[in-house]
Amino acid sequence: MSNVEQFATVVTEAGAKALSIRRGPNGAERLIIQTPGGLITREIPLRGNLGKDIQDVMATANEIVANAKILRAQPARYLSTALGSKAAGPAKAH
Repeated sequence: MSNVEQFATVVTEAGAKALSIRRGPNGAERLIIQTPGGLITREIPLRGNLGKDIQDVMATANEIVANAKILRAQPARYLSTALGSKAAGPAKAH
């Protein structure tokens, strides 16, 4: 399995997708990953140490997927889990 395939596997397991590896102006490589639907795209610098690079890629992929879930979540309707007077205490029977 090539390094590119290993990166793609780690990113896919996190729920994102690996788009490409780009070379920067000084020759440094960066892995481009994106959440499904393209909500978040991130570039991860690759240092040449496969073990460390895979850890960085996995952590970043997990982070962007979690952030995308938060951004797509339904808006909060209430500030607490209890509704109305229940939040202040039990209601008295009349």
